[in-house]
Formats: sequence, structure tokens, C-alpha cells
Amino acid sequence: MIKSPEIIFIIGRSRSGTTLLRSMLDMHQFISIPNECTFILQLLKRYKNIKNWDPYIIEKFIFDLKKTWLSDNLKLDVDNLKENLKNFNQKSCFQDICKQVILNTPSAISKPDLMYVGDKNPSSSLNLKTIYSIFGNDCKYIFINRDYRDQYLSQKNAGVEIPNIVVSAKRWVKAFTDFLKVSENKKSNFYNLRYEDLVTEPEKNLQEICEFLNISYDKKMLEFYNIENLNKSFSEISLQGIHSSIKNPVSEKSIGLWKKNLTERQIKILDKICGKYKKQSGYKVDTNINDFAFFIITFPDYLLYYFTVLSSCFIKWLPFNIYLKLSGGAFLGSLWNKLFRKK
Repeated sequence: MIKSPEIIFIIGRSRSGTTLLRSMLDMHQFISIPNECTFILQLLKRYKNIKNWDPYIIEKFIFDLKKTWLSDNLKLDVDNLKENLKNFNQKSCFQDICKQVILNTPSAISKPDLMYVGDKNPSSSLNLKTIYSIFGNDCKYIFINRDYRDQYLSQKNAGVEIPNIVVSAKRWVKAFTDFLKVSENKKSNFYNLRYEDLVTEPEKNLQEICEFLNISYDKKMLEFYNIENLNKSFSEISLQGIHSSIKNPVSEKSIGLWKKNLTERQIKILDKICGKYKKQSGYKVDTNINDFAFFIITFPDYLLYYFTVLSSCFIKWLPFNIYLKLSGGAFLGSLWNKLFRKK
């Protein structure tokens, strides 16, 4: 029977360096983190309270697992997973089953002595309270944050989620404030990392993360861009598209691009929404905007943001099979890009 290591959750907004961090950590001999997949969040609804994992439940779980968004990214050995779960303790909890799923995904290198398995999924940044309510202090949580101006610019250019300035900014705020609340007085379980620090001093920050995880530092983590390793985790389409930068060594060139590529009005809107957290996040805010002008400019965008919030809440109440289809992959974001994004 496969042993059960501890889980690491990489928490961060899209285009904030979560893929970079995941690729680095996955090169460590004691850590295995598969590519992005939403299976934990999506299957919570049906399986979080299951206490008896008999063969019928296992078959049902695997059937649903294969329907979750990006499940192909896991490159699962389904037959081996079934066998392992059937030999596993039927009195296991959802958390243990999730570990077994990750343990049946391929790793970039051989790892016979795993201490950690991980989950990397930007949606987790908007659901940290839910994740913590289920997994609690039995896990490690690494939060990676990025300057909200560069994060919005990158998100807009990549066409992921809804590339709307208010929606992006409000989600940045939610992710950051939820992390501050949940992590308060829990330093042994939560680690706060800035994207800019990671790419500026990668070795120093990776050493600190290894210390947080109580494992030795491994220089191989800086060799994540080796194409042979990447091909085990990423599709060719992904490597040519939104994850193309992962094929190169760590670089600082993506820091501060907002200064030349965002308009003055865009910067003022982002600063107005996110700038109030400048002390906690460490990002400098240089501009202000009149409250009335801000209200007029952003009112339609705020309506869109709250529509996305209400839609997410509504989807959770739908029957499971419908929920499964709509909850993964930023459904509204995908629809938005199909309708409005220029080809």
C-alpha cells in the first residue's frame, strides 16, 4: 500500500507565478505536484463527507474524476489508481483519497521517498477558506502573490478568466485578504511569497521554502525548464501558449511591464481597488483617483464582478453533474473570451 505524504497547496491568482513555483518544487526528490487540475475543488461537493470508500464509491469517484476540468493534465494511471484505492483503508477520508490520486500521476524525476504531494490551481485562491475548512492544519499552504498591475496585464494578454480590470482587481483583493485572514497565527502551515522575490532571488527563496517544509534544498529545482521534464507535465499546446515562458530559466523581465503597457486610467483604477493593501503586500502605489469619477468609470465593471460572484454561488447549488460541467475552467471567463476576445 502506498504511503500517505503531506499535501502542499500552491495558492495564487492566475498569471502570478503558480506554474513557475509548481515546476520548481516538482523537481525536488521529496515533492510531487502534478500540473493544474481542479479535481479537489470540484469533487468536494460530492465526496468530502464520505467515510466508507467501498468499491462502488471508488468506481463512482474515478468516473467523476475523469470528468473534472483539465483531468487529462494529471496523466493518471487509472487502472493503478483503482487498484491502490481498493487496497486502501475503506475508512479513509477525502483528503487521503486526494493524495492517492496525486501519487498516481507521473513525476518529472524518480521519487521513491516522497514527503509531499501538491495541488496547484488558481481557483484555490478564491476558495482558500473552503479548502482550509476541509484540510486544516494537516497541510502546507504556499501563497504566491504578484503586483496586481502586472498580474492584470498578464491575465489580459493571455486571455484567461475574465480579463476585466475590476474583476481582476477584486479577485486579487479577495485572494490576498482571505490568505491574511486564514493564515493569521499559523506560520508553521502558511508561507507568503512574492513573485518578484522568487524571480529576483530564486535560490534564496527556494531555500526558505525548503526550510518551511523541513526538507533540504535541492539545486535541481532551478533546472525546471529542462524540456524533457516539461514534456511529462505540459501539453505542446500549453508550452507554445500560456506556459511558453516556463521553457526558459528564471527571468526578471516580466517585472514592471505595467509601467509601459497600462494606461494612466487603468493604473488609477487598479491602485484604487488594491492600493489599500500596499503595506501588507509591499507594492508601491503612486496614483489616486477622484471617488466620483471612479464610481462612474467602474460601475458597469462592478456589476460584472458581482454577477460572477453570484453565478459562482448559484452553480454550487445545482445538481452535481451540472455543477461539474460549469464549475471548472472559469466557465464565465471562457464564455467571455469566445464572445468578446479578438481573434
